[in-house]
Amino acid sequence: MEPTNFQLEQLTPTIGGVVHGVDLRDELSPECRDELRQALLEREVLFLRDQKIDPEDQLRFARIFGEPQEVSAFFPSLPDNRYIEVLESKGRASGTDVWHSDLTWQETPNAGTCLHSQEVPRSGGDTLWASMTAAYDSLPEDVKKLIDPLEAVHDWERELGDHVRSGEGGEKRYAETREKYRPRRHPVVRTHPETGRKLVYVNELYATRIVGVDHQLSESLLRYLVGLARVPEFQVRFRWDANAVAIWDNRSVQHYAVGDYNPHYRKMHRVTLRGDAPF
Repeated sequence: MEPTNFQLEQLTPTIGGVVHGVDLRDELSPECRDELRQALLEREVLFLRDQKIDPEDQLRFARIFGEPQEVSAFFPSLPDNRYIEVLESKGRASGTDVWHSDLTWQETPNAGTCLHSQEVPRSGGDTLWASMTAAYDSLPEDVKKLIDPLEAVHDWERELGDHVRSGEGGEKRYAETREKYRPRRHPVVRTHPETGRKLVYVNELYATRIVGVDHQLSESLLRYLVGLARVPEFQVRFRWDANAVAIWDNRSVQHYAVGDYNPHYRKMHRVTLRGDAPF
């Protein structure tokens, strides 16, 4: 059903929508908030341009979709706001230029992510998202039957191990983090807690093996399943400009930050939303 409190421009038939007619500095009506929540469930990632907002505006918008969580120990937050994470980069390989969902190595990975662009390069630095709901729907029935009951191990060390070790007290910090965040098992096929739809829930960055099958089958299934995010028909691509906002459903999509703008600079503010255990 078409929203009545804003215009929603679909960017592809499958995923992504640009919201027109909303100023996030305003207090949005309950009806508008309901329609935004529904639009995100349907389109999986939403974009709003020309949003000259402050951190409190961003937090108020993010709360429409869930409960913001405090910034983790891995990345810096704003000095006066523990919910706003500051992401600064120069387009070098950073691990985000790999298809992934955020924090799937945790017991309750975040439900959503909201980015507000602060500074962007003149060109480059696009972000892509892929619908893993559409990916699952595309699978042959015999493949669905095979993977539906399986679980996969998710681990942070391959991506974040060197980062945690770097700096003063790195080895102690690494040991503490290793103890706190042990490898975690999640279903290969997740059921979305709000829509009830099934989706592929393994990603190249954090999923290391599939449980209960031999090594060869595990490797083959992982290559096949993580490769689904690379299918253009499941994707949307967004060109950032200053004061753009993106919010996505981290449960059902993967994303890829294109690192093609070195030595230029990009700065983002990020809010993540508390999630629940995948089932």
